[in-house]
Amino acid sequence: MLVSRQLDDQSYEEIVREARGRLPWLCPVWTDHNAHDPGITIMELMSWYKEMQQYHMDQVTQAIQRRLLALAGGRVRAAQAARCAIEAGSDCPAQRELARLTNRQGITFELTEPVPAVRGELARVLVESTEGRRDVTGMVADGQAFQPFSFGKGESSVLLMGFRTLPEGALRLWFTVDEPNRRNPPLDPQTPPPRILAWEKAGLGPVEPVSDETWRLSWSGYITFAAEGVWPRGEDGLYWLRLRLAEPGCEEQVRLRGISAVRYEAAQQETRAKSQYCRLEDQPGRQVLLESALDQWGDLAVFLRKDAGWEQIVPEKDEVTSQGRTLTVDGRGGAQDGADNLFVVCLDPMYLPNLLFDCKGLPGESLYLDLRGQQVLDQKLRLVCDTLDRDGEIRPALWRCVDDLSICGPRDRVFTYDPRRETVTFGDGLRGAVPAAGQGAVLVADLVLSQCGKGNIPANARLSFVQSGIPVDNTPASGGRDKESLNQVRGRLLRELDSTQKCLTAQDFEDRAMETPGLRVAAAKALPGYAGRERRAAAVTVVVLPAGGAARPQPDQRFLDAVRRQMERRRPICVQVRVTGPQYIPLSLAAQLWVSGTDRAAAEQALRDFFAVTKERIGETVRRDDVTACLQAVPGVLQVRRLEIHSMEGYRTAGGDIRLPPDAIPYWSELDLELVRA
Repeated sequence: MLVSRQLDDQSYEEIVREARGRLPWLCPVWTDHNAHDPGITIMELMSWYKEMQQYHMDQVTQAIQRRLLALAGGRVRAAQAARCAIEAGSDCPAQRELARLTNRQGITFELTEPVPAVRGELARVLVESTEGRRDVTGMVADGQAFQPFSFGKGESSVLLMGFRTLPEGALRLWFTVDEPNRRNPPLDPQTPPPRILAWEKAGLGPVEPVSDETWRLSWSGYITFAAEGVWPRGEDGLYWLRLRLAEPGCEEQVRLRGISAVRYEAAQQETRAKSQYCRLEDQPGRQVLLESALDQWGDLAVFLRKDAGWEQIVPEKDEVTSQGRTLTVDGRGGAQDGADNLFVVCLDPMYLPNLLFDCKGLPGESLYLDLRGQQVLDQKLRLVCDTLDRDGEIRPALWRCVDDLSICGPRDRVFTYDPRRETVTFGDGLRGAVPAAGQGAVLVADLVLSQCGKGNIPANARLSFVQSGIPVDNTPASGGRDKESLNQVRGRLLRELDSTQKCLTAQDFEDRAMETPGLRVAAAKALPGYAGRERRAAAVTVVVLPAGGAARPQPDQRFLDAVRRQMERRRPICVQVRVTGPQYIPLSLAAQLWVSGTDRAAAEQALRDFFAVTKERIGETVRRDDVTACLQAVPGVLQVRRLEIHSMEGYRTAGGDIRLPPDAIPYWSELDLELVRA
């Protein structure tokens, strides 16, 4: 471990004493070392200055810590708003993006997408199999889990979804997937999916989703279908969407807990200032449509970019219609270089005094935002400031937020934000530019606030729209987190440095196999030096088990290929890695039990639990004494009088144990169980 060096290791008196002691050697003719001598006065001044330099050099400030952590790869994670989804029922009118919701605790959410007036209505959900049709609409409404592709005793069943109405555009459905085991996220879009699904619109034929956030129903998310052709009504006057399992794969069966066509996303945030760009032609009377909820009632500041720079203008006309807020702008004189030339800032009028500031034009000037404890999402904080341009004119310009001004130049239009003091600080003219002085010289262009970690509210937290007061149901909000402190970054970096992605030990091979992107791996066992039927020093065999409900799960080729690619990325040079599934070895058991009240089913269940497929069972010797102890532990078994274990593939020792190959898992296929009543 590196030991930090103490640079501030001398006091002022020690520095003066050491310097005075060297004077006879440096200048023998200097004999007067008393305090009245001007040379002594200069030496004492330099000693004081040296002590101050030592003190500052010994201080590791937060800015220095941040840079050192960045050099080591430890970046501070920004604050993040919690997200949830709301169910827009039939009584909920159309809502625009950024429409606000709140609860009794004053936690504010905003829609991140609009809620249209015409929405899809899921009327019935059926499961069709060889046994007939079963209506599972009630199960979907109550959130009960069911397996749509193996419902009841039927096999290869089909899921049918009937819609009473369809949305005007694309049909987007939310699927709540029950996840008994968490799946590793896919590494890239080329990662093969765990299963293949076949969709069909009844009357139109097969269709493919334009987007699938569930990764073939591996986790909860949205699946979106484009509005193509005329979808005819079918049975019961509904629009039917069919879903069947084309290729099941080797992993677990899909379990659904809910399907919704009226679920929309919301974020725990409060937008106080929002900006947007657009492009205008060099003509008068050009119209710009603003569609968000904040745009409908907020105060606007409009800027037109001309050849010399940005200039604030007044729209010719400003009116609110059913489509949104329409601005009529004279585009003559705007720059026509192919880039956006119109910049519109919408401000929340309730907080306007804290969004528009006067500026004195002083170096290092600070402005107080008064956010009352809420956190700023740094990536969404921008300012429009009056700025001295190169031609000597003062024009509005967009300024951005940075972490540190010391790395900025004198013309960089940047500022820093201190979340503890809730202040914005500009540069001093050497490190960061200084905005021009004037009334209303600084305008907040983008400002989004959030309670971050405190916004992770539970489901059905009594959210209601602020404007209409209509209540809505919500899913649990998650993902909200506060901005990381330097101590948290340091701890996370140490944990990352303590782990490795390369495989050095057998445990590393097993851990990397368990982390294979896109898979649910139930177990992995690394066998160093084993390569099938032979032994090799520079070879490792990794035996993997998929997470599935089968009694003897076996990986398919796609599963093995995915693990093999993962191992190729992580293996050391000159080490050959072989990935395979287990070979299952059948056993024949014959036993005689003296009992006093137990039945055959209890003994069989005990053996079934004993031979359960686990990582520890791979390559393990089946010991006769362990099986005897398993049967002896069954309630009502007095004595195991006889036990014999046979296998056609394993090696039977003199003691009756069965030795198996390193990649084998035993299971009992034949059982001769004799119960003798005592």
